[in-house]
Amino acid sequence: MVPETVAAALGRAATAPTLLVATDFDGVLAPLVLDPSQSRALPGTLEDLESLASLPSTHAAVVSGRDLSTLTQLTGLADSAVTRIGSHGAESSADTSSNDLDGSRADALAALVDDVATVAAEHPGSGVEHKPAAVVLHTRGMEAGPARAAEDAAIKVAARHTEAHVMHGKHVVEMSVVRADKGTALMALRDAVSADAVVYFGDDVTDEDVFRLLSEADVGVKVGDGPTAAAYRVDTPEDVADALSMLVARRNPTA
Repeated sequence: MVPETVAAALGRAATAPTLLVATDFDGVLAPLVLDPSQSRALPGTLEDLESLASLPSTHAAVVSGRDLSTLTQLTGLADSAVTRIGSHGAESSADTSSNDLDGSRADALAALVDDVATVAAEHPGSGVEHKPAAVVLHTRGMEAGPARAAEDAAIKVAARHTEAHVMHGKHVVEMSVVRADKGTALMALRDAVSADAVVYFGDDVTDEDVFRLLSEADVGVKVGDGPTAAAYRVDTPEDVADALSMLVARRNPTA
């Protein structure tokens, strides 16, 4: 259920001349699962984002730590007007420029990959994910103690690589050779579409980069518990699904 305070804030945002609605994927549109490859958005959520993106002066985006290719595959939004922002802002479907790394950054990434593979081998149960400009250690499914030890080891690896930018989220340590964050990427999209108001749903530590940059005209919604800079909170992805449906109805009352 969407709290009354959140519903009221969404109602105000829905009256903005130009509106941008954006959301994280895992833990927000899609409930968290042990195997990330099996993550699926709740029924109706992606359709609601597409509906919003089809309305006049209205834009929608999915912002994720997933690489852009994987995010596009999981959402099925390849031919959609919904913008996909992947790799914590390092990749965007709105950016047609090349994402190829130069020689020095390619070498730095290769060295990071080798060291993170060693960490994973030394901490059974952890896993490694490869992205175009980053490598990620995953600990979801591990017991708390071993997971913390694996994440600490990954952070120590990053400390040895001074060119690495580290993001420590829920059960994940990501090391990138490109500086990027969700907040900067979403504000760039905001500027590009000249949005008067932004609504953003997020659940992870990396979503705080967005919440901290929102203005009084915007609506930041934290999903789940934990400290946050967001002004509003809901409990579950199911609440996000209800909130998106509410936004569609209020943005397009004649539908």
